[in-house]
Amino acid sequence: MARKIKQFKYYPPVKNEEDEISKKFINGTIFAEEGVFPILQLGIQGLPGTKFYLNGSIYPICIGLSGIYDLEVKNGVIISKLEFSADSMAKYKNGSVLIVDIIYEEKEG
Repeated sequence: MARKIKQFKYYPPVKNEEDEISKKFINGTIFAEEGVFPILQLGIQGLPGTKFYLNGSIYPICIGLSGIYDLEVKNGVIISKLEFSADSMAKYKNGSVLIVDIIYEEKEG
């Protein structure tokens, strides 16, 4: 299996436009649609206090004051799901940008 790098950016929608991308960040489907699981390394740049959930956990992880979260998983642990809280995504409507960088295993075939 080959390792690949991918970046996802969330920009606020144009006025009066449905925010489908935000919904996909909230329910995690934007990552699943791209076929980027399992995630082996994760980097997030966003507003401090942005909450997200890994692997279906009910406990959120928050981006700290630096605005950067970085995680490299080891010992066979993988990230199989990544979701952002709806409250956190609403904060990006003011023009801020959310950037998610990942390294993942590309499926063979």
